[in-house]
Amino acid sequence: MRKNYLAGLIAFLILVLAAFPAMGEISAKNTEANGKITETLWADDSGNPAAGPEGYARVIYSYKRDETIEQYYDAEGLPYEVSGGYYGKRTAKDGRGNITEIEFLDAKGNRVENRQGYALVVMTYYGFGEIRSITYYGANRKQVIVPSLGYASVFCEYSGKTMTSRTYRDTKGNPVECVDGYAAVRQKTDKKYRVLSTRYDHADGSPATGPDGWFRCVKSRDDKGRITSIKYYDVNEQLTDRGAGYAWEEYAYDGDNIVKVTRRDLNDAVVADSAGVATTVREMKDDRIVKESFLDSEGKRTNNKLGVGAVLYSYDFQGGLEKVQYQDTEGNPVRCSEGYAGYMDKKDEDGATVSRVFLGTDGQAAEVSAGYSEIRYFYNEYKQLSSTRYYDLNGQQVQVQ
Repeated sequence: MRKNYLAGLIAFLILVLAAFPAMGEISAKNTEANGKITETLWADDSGNPAAGPEGYARVIYSYKRDETIEQYYDAEGLPYEVSGGYYGKRTAKDGRGNITEIEFLDAKGNRVENRQGYALVVMTYYGFGEIRSITYYGANRKQVIVPSLGYASVFCEYSGKTMTSRTYRDTKGNPVECVDGYAAVRQKTDKKYRVLSTRYDHADGSPATGPDGWFRCVKSRDDKGRITSIKYYDVNEQLTDRGAGYAWEEYAYDGDNIVKVTRRDLNDAVVADSAGVATTVREMKDDRIVKESFLDSEGKRTNNKLGVGAVLYSYDFQGGLEKVQYQDTEGNPVRCSEGYAGYMDKKDEDGATVSRVFLGTDGQAAEVSAGYSEIRYFYNEYKQLSSTRYYDLNGQQVQVQ
């Protein structure tokens, strides 16, 4: 949960920038000194400086203890203002490599507020490594409420390493509603720190409706700790379908490796989604899903929303999803409604997907209906997606609308 939540929080810290129009292949070259990158230069096929994925052509890096300063420049060597409203950035980390400060800079290297309304972010951590707080400050180093978030800081508490509360606060440290209409998320756990329930609260502690349309989510577990049901309740503690068409999910186990997840309505009747799927059958291995197949309300094999009867999952040695393949209800390779029969992902050392190659029914690279066979993903230093590029079977970059 920590990885997903921390990634979600840090996603607010830097604006995700739009991809630039492709004008030939643009590539980056790094210059290093003493084992550290001192410059990144983006250039076109002819070696001329050119705007990279985030708009600038050059990044100059400087270092001081556990701090890194980035300064951005255009192709002419002039300071460049990125779409977030700053010309540079200072990042500080602790001895464990956790980011503790992000400060935004103007063209002269002074602290400046970005377009989201803050100039500095400070993060603290518990001794066991989990996030404790994130606080936003203005250029005068006073706390500010970020308009796009609705709060000035967030504070987290844990039981073991499971988060039990996340509270949004104003500049005085009082609970405040975030832009999604709640001030806190609280979780109850069992003695082994497994989540039993999650709820949303307003600033005054009263029940609030979360972004997915429910107030409380309750997970029932068997003696082995396995989930047997997940139910959703509104602020009146009544089951709710949240507009999703079902109010709860039933988990039934066939041995240790197969689980059937069936969706049910407010009256406990089996309910199917728009594709006619009522039950998803998951085959497990080493606590990972290796196959999913789909049943209709009568328990017969059917296709899901992608038009496939089964999905096969393969993982790399680190446990990351590496390959996905589609089958029809008879177990034969089949193309989904998007025109491909699966895909293969390539990841970097941090587990972020850097390339996705689409596959045909023969398991080889194939072009989808839009005319590309591969997507390459580019990230900033916080692993936020900054741009994507598309390539055909010949490795040539193509434009995709």
